[in-house]
Amino acid sequence: MNIVTELGTNVLIMDTEHTNAWLLESLFGKTRRSILTLLYGHTDESYHLRKVLRLAGISPGAGQRELKRLVAAGVLIRTVADNQVRFQADPRCPIFGELRSLISKIAGVAEALRAALEPLGGSIETALICGFTDRGRVGKESDVELLVIGNVGLAEILGALGPAQETLARDINPTVLARRDFQSRLSAGDEFLTAVVQRPLVPVLGDLGQLPLDRPEREQRAAVRDRRRSGE
Repeated sequence: MNIVTELGTNVLIMDTEHTNAWLLESLFGKTRRSILTLLYGHTDESYHLRKVLRLAGISPGAGQRELKRLVAAGVLIRTVADNQVRFQADPRCPIFGELRSLISKIAGVAEALRAALEPLGGSIETALICGFTDRGRVGKESDVELLVIGNVGLAEILGALGPAQETLARDINPTVLARRDFQSRLSAGDEFLTAVVQRPLVPVLGDLGQLPLDRPEREQRAAVRDRRRSGE
């Protein structure tokens, strides 16, 4: 069984200074990233199929296909109990430690942001990490790109994130939108949000399943093209 070939993870054998959280975006497809982030971020827990799909924010078809591949590759364990199919990270996987280490870099950031934003939880529908950027700087951890949906202002978010920014020693760049603004901008083909929903999204607060993140690619491209033609 060639785990490395199946997952395309030969890059994981690099030295640890290169295993920054942003590598997950380069190594894996969106569905695989979401599943690994969930299951290798909580290696002691097993999740039934519906919960995996909901928490990872992925479609049933793509999710089940990817879970089947990861089980066949020896990365996940599939069990059946009380008529429930459950999945968990497989500690026997030859690259279990490397995957868990890589995922923990993202999970650690998410936990710090969750703790910072929880006091505003009543005003936040969903908060998620939508990327990491270097902004051309050397010798510093990547900035965190954060998307917040809810009835909350940018000033409130910036104030809440201050301690987390110091703890993580990273700049946190939040985009804050009301739900209706998020939906209308995405439907209109907003280039930033269209790019965001195609990235790996790491939940901080709320449920990814509440957001319309699975618009057909053809529809997204058409909306962007129409917007450019109109000169907006």
